[in-house]
Amino acid sequence: MLEVKNVTKEFGTKKAVSNLNFKLENGRILGLVGRNGAGKSTTFRMILQIIEPTEGNVTYDGKEITQEVLDKFGYLPEEGSLIPAYTVLELCEYYGSLKLMDSKEIRDILISWLEKFHIEEYLNKKVKDLSKGNRQKIQFIVSNLHNPEFLILDEPFSGLDPISVEELKKCILELKAAGKTIIFSSHRMDHVEELCDELIILNEGKTVLQGNLQEIIQTYEINGKTNNSVNDIFIHAASGNE
Repeated sequence: MLEVKNVTKEFGTKKAVSNLNFKLENGRILGLVGRNGAGKSTTFRMILQIIEPTEGNVTYDGKEITQEVLDKFGYLPEEGSLIPAYTVLELCEYYGSLKLMDSKEIRDILISWLEKFHIEEYLNKKVKDLSKGNRQKIQFIVSNLHNPEFLILDEPFSGLDPISVEELKKCILELKAAGKTIIFSSHRMDHVEELCDELIILNEGKTVLQGNLQEIIQTYEINGKTNNSVNDIFIHAASGNE
């Protein structure tokens, strides 16, 4: 279980995240949503210990986030972290070696993922020659290469065509069925509604709504009406009307 407790992050006089609290049980999917600058990526970076919270702490299965714990995590950053001059195989061999994987294991797992996305022919293609959508698929594969038990996906559907979106959604649900725990951010509320068990809406670093997604849909009122779409709930809550 991931627990984020009383977490605040300040950059000078600006509070990027303010007193964030949540628990995510193993095998669940959490949607962390908000407008640009709401604090989503900052939250992810604090969980991953890329930056330290100004206040509060993050634990996983009751332990502080050490390198040993981070080895159980996979991360797809919004901005990407691929090396353009490498082939897809070289790239995965590099990142896999950082997780102490051997070459055969890396190649076998990579080919299996490429087959899932129907892009087997890209094994020896250079990253710089891939389309934005295919780079995003490779980024997703890299984040899963070492079979992590916890995944953080920052805008995973960015740049994907509709067919690729459906392929990725299927993969995410398969990972959940295999017991993986996932947090992802998205600007597409229909993706959140389809995939998530839990929801947190941030506005200027503050939590304006959180809880079980289905309970929120059933109980959140807009003009006296419940059972609204997640998109309508997001617009209403993120506008300060919650």
